[in-house]
Amino acid sequence: MIAIIVVIILGYGFYNSHKQWMYIKKMVKDAFGKPCKREYKEGEYRHIAGYNCNHSTDYSIDDITWNDLDMDSVFMDMNYCQSSAGDEYLYYMLRNPDLGKKDWGNFEKKCSYYAKNADRRLDISLALYKCGRTGKYSIYDYLNNLDTIADKNFNKDVWLLLLYAAAAVVAIFKFEIGIVALVILLVYGGVTYFSTKKDIEPYITSFAYVFRVINGASVICAVDDPVIEAEQSRLKELKKRMAGFARFSYLIMSPNSGTGNILEIILDYIRIFFHIDIIKFFQMRNEITKHWDDIDEMLTIMGEIDATVAIASYREYIGNWCQPEFEDGGIIAKEIYHPLLKSPVTNDISLKRGIILTGSNASGKSTMLKTIAVSAILAQGVHTVPAAFYKAPAYRIYTSLALNDDIFAGESYYMTEIKSLKRILDNSRNCDVPILACVDEVLRGTNTIERISASSVIMEELASVNGIILTATHDRELAAMLEDMYDNYHFEETVSGNDISFAYKMEPGIATTRNAIKLLEIVGYDKTLTDKANAVARRYEQTGSFV
Repeated sequence: MIAIIVVIILGYGFYNSHKQWMYIKKMVKDAFGKPCKREYKEGEYRHIAGYNCNHSTDYSIDDITWNDLDMDSVFMDMNYCQSSAGDEYLYYMLRNPDLGKKDWGNFEKKCSYYAKNADRRLDISLALYKCGRTGKYSIYDYLNNLDTIADKNFNKDVWLLLLYAAAAVVAIFKFEIGIVALVILLVYGGVTYFSTKKDIEPYITSFAYVFRVINGASVICAVDDPVIEAEQSRLKELKKRMAGFARFSYLIMSPNSGTGNILEIILDYIRIFFHIDIIKFFQMRNEITKHWDDIDEMLTIMGEIDATVAIASYREYIGNWCQPEFEDGGIIAKEIYHPLLKSPVTNDISLKRGIILTGSNASGKSTMLKTIAVSAILAQGVHTVPAAFYKAPAYRIYTSLALNDDIFAGESYYMTEIKSLKRILDNSRNCDVPILACVDEVLRGTNTIERISASSVIMEELASVNGIILTATHDRELAAMLEDMYDNYHFEETVSGNDISFAYKMEPGIATTRNAIKLLEIVGYDKTLTDKANAVARRYEQTGSFV
């Protein structure tokens, strides 16, 4: 009867596991090319930068630019990755745009293959899914702190096992004494187990992830996949080196832990009284320390494969995209648009030098600057541009768009702004790689006279650098002053009664219309107030003075 009950329980468990796996398989398969529905649990996004923080490059997108362009949202929109390794590697790709040194041929071969071969794509995605995720922390957070766990913990647990063996031998000859000794040791083992386990528990999470990566690598290596044969061969070599780590790893990382499995419950008690998982932990820690570079390389390979499949899915989702062409000169793009807009208006652009972009409020100036900068990052980061055609050099990309007062540093908006602009000036000098800089409303944080005076001088300096400077401004005077150095473009609006509509099409020349006071009327400001405002504006246009 007991055997029948055990069989029923195990059978029910296997049935539920199979049913859940079929659901996961369908979910992963159906997600390709659909809007990314990944939800991040509280604090989970924290680990995304782990790989990036541990792998430096010659150039990376700085925090100001990343935040100005809302690149976290762009990343989340394309993050179809199934593992933490993939999450972190995709983030790394976006954060470190290539500067013209990378051969994208192999990347495109894999992207194209996974876009067309649903079965192989699913096999790879499910293998990566089994690797899972690390939660709030990157695996690098754990592995970089392994030396904080003292070896003395390992020594006392080995001594405990030796004392168990000695007590068992004593029990053979002196049963009562041996049993008493065993009981004392069991009580000691149970009491001390949880304090030691609490110290190593966070690191077991990282070990479990490494173990899942090794198992995922085994599954990937078994897939008949012609585009990753080199990666499969390398993963096999790395797995062999990590054999000591994986051996008996189930002692601390049982896949059925917490499921109520009878055998697992028995093994839990063995762990508690004999500390075998703690002893195995320190052996695994030594293996990780010895093979750190191998683990890092395995994570890189797995992460890159995961990110490649994610980009193939993202391309399918956005629909209108192209592979970039990298060539010295300016920027040429057809039907370019911002990838976060759900119903975007596309634009054709041909920029041979810097531009000053004028136009009314909400007409599309800032969005156009962001569109060009985000497209450059996607071109150089994931070889994918939201456009029908894109050709440009590989740029170092900087922005100064969405700044705020820094109350913690005690800095005004103006101080924050001029520091942001200075970093662009500093990075624009003495470098062979051209710069692409986007600036919205130069020096908006100060008065009109000094704003235009200082802005014109800064813009003159930027006009001479190696690269292209894109500026949006409401100051038509500034655009006129710099027309010999910058090309002028603008956005227009159409006013009809109490309604304003925007075409969102970039046109040559300086804007001739304004709408700020009209918007006051539309939202319901008193007509007496808006009439006075219009009168003041007309006086300034006629006399150059507000009084």
